[in-house]
Amino acid sequence: MGLAASQGRLLLLTARKSDLELQAQCITQQRLLLATQQESIAEEYADATNNQLFQVRLPGSSEYTPLTVYSLNELYYGTDATTDEDRRKARNTFKTGESAAYRIWDKGTQKYIDPAKLKDDAGDTPDTRLQQNLERGVWVIRTPDDSSSTGWSDVMIGADSSYKQSYYTADDNAAKAKYDAAMARVQRLDKQLELKLNQVETQHKAVETEIESVDKVISNNIESSFKYFS
Repeated sequence: MGLAASQGRLLLLTARKSDLELQAQCITQQRLLLATQQESIAEEYADATNNQLFQVRLPGSSEYTPLTVYSLNELYYGTDATTDEDRRKARNTFKTGESAAYRIWDKGTQKYIDPAKLKDDAGDTPDTRLQQNLERGVWVIRTPDDSSSTGWSDVMIGADSSYKQSYYTADDNAAKAKYDAAMARVQRLDKQLELKLNQVETQHKAVETEIESVDKVISNNIESSFKYFS
């Protein structure tokens, strides 16, 4: 191979080497993005399996039921209920103002929430308005308190035996299935990128070897030429 041909070959090999290095960088970046996706999937799964539900214990019962405007009504207005009809009426009683036995206070708007507006979004799962706003501390339940300057005091759920917060497990199976499917997809893509990266690295090594060979040919040609003309 002549000197000019060798030099041309070297330029092509150098360009190919740079192209392979760029491909390797892009693949590595894609794998880093997949790793970030894995972290997000794991965090979403943890949130789904660690979510909690506010519950209330109704009068005459040792069991807790999801905290909703209906269960609040039964707790505060159904103490004298002796029949199913009385209990139904108690559950559907939505009082506001000073005559209410409880009120829901919005810290953000500094206003009380009308419980009747939460009938269709009562809070029997963690993702409903009542549950989410209680969890975030945006809403609080208040009960009458003559010793308070406002006439009302906030219910401390952790300190009041009528209330508790427990893990919500009804959605755990669905969360696990979603997690497994998402992780399997990410791991499959990562495996494909790993194989592709290995191929690129193998080609890169081959190109480097050939560059060394061409470099040697050029060096020998130059050395021979100088010897000839000297």
